[in-house]
Amino acid sequence: MADENSFPQPEWQNEYLTAYLKVMKLWDVEYQSYEVETSFGTTHMNICGPEEAPPLILLHAASVGSAEWYANVSSWAKNFRIFALDTIGDCGWSRAIKKMEKQEDYNQWLMEIMEYFNLDKASFIGHSYGGWLAMNLAIFHPDKVDKLVLLAPAASIKPFKLLIKLGLKMPRLPFNISAEKVLKMMAAKNFQPEQSYIELMDVVNNNCRPEMIFPTVYSDEELQRITCPTLLLLGDQESIYSPIKVARRARKFLPNLKSEIILQAGHILNMEQPDKVNYKVLNFLNSNQE
Repeated sequence: MADENSFPQPEWQNEYLTAYLKVMKLWDVEYQSYEVETSFGTTHMNICGPEEAPPLILLHAASVGSAEWYANVSSWAKNFRIFALDTIGDCGWSRAIKKMEKQEDYNQWLMEIMEYFNLDKASFIGHSYGGWLAMNLAIFHPDKVDKLVLLAPAASIKPFKLLIKLGLKMPRLPFNISAEKVLKMMAAKNFQPEQSYIELMDVVNNNCRPEMIFPTVYSDEELQRITCPTLLLLGDQESIYSPIKVARRARKFLPNLKSEIILQAGHILNMEQPDKVNYKVLNFLNSNQE
């Protein structure tokens, strides 16, 4: 069954999956494609790493799918059992049968997946929209989150710049712009995305119609409820908001936070500076911080 929310035409989903699998060749680690049935539909994920290693759930940015972790998983999978999910209702391999209508729906979806794999608790890495989702779970179900890594979380801590917000809320841009140009606008100067990833994003730009809740800014009280060890990484050339203001508010209200600014990186810092991001993430996850 095609995901009618994200790809109105079946051939569009087929085109997406072809491009998706080309990016998956960049993963450089042995992985399994897996599907789990939930109340909201079929969730596709890519799983890798030692079976007995601590669980690490990856939540991708909006519209990019779990293939986006190509520059990171081979490093993280050495120490962790990785579950890289394709978010229900978004562009990806997952297929929705029920629309997510409130924040708690996303939490229910994640907890159903955790229950399927008998995971009482897991660490989470969320990029952009995935960061908002991971924070949502940590706020309302803190017992489910061991450690939390936030890579440029969407809204969440500070609102989007006005032009970014208006662009994200439009179902289609009023002018033609290539995916490569969009990626470079979101990244630091001179970043060159992988060609297969550009092709995937071109398919998304042309054909995907995601159905997701727009990310919100969490209140002071909500941020204070994220008590698990948390790592916040932001690019110094972030385009969706001021990284300095985000770091400042996060440090004020998240009680167990470590935050860093990654130099020469924008919004897609995990692809722009993978060595730095991978090292800092592993150092944090492997630490004995409580």
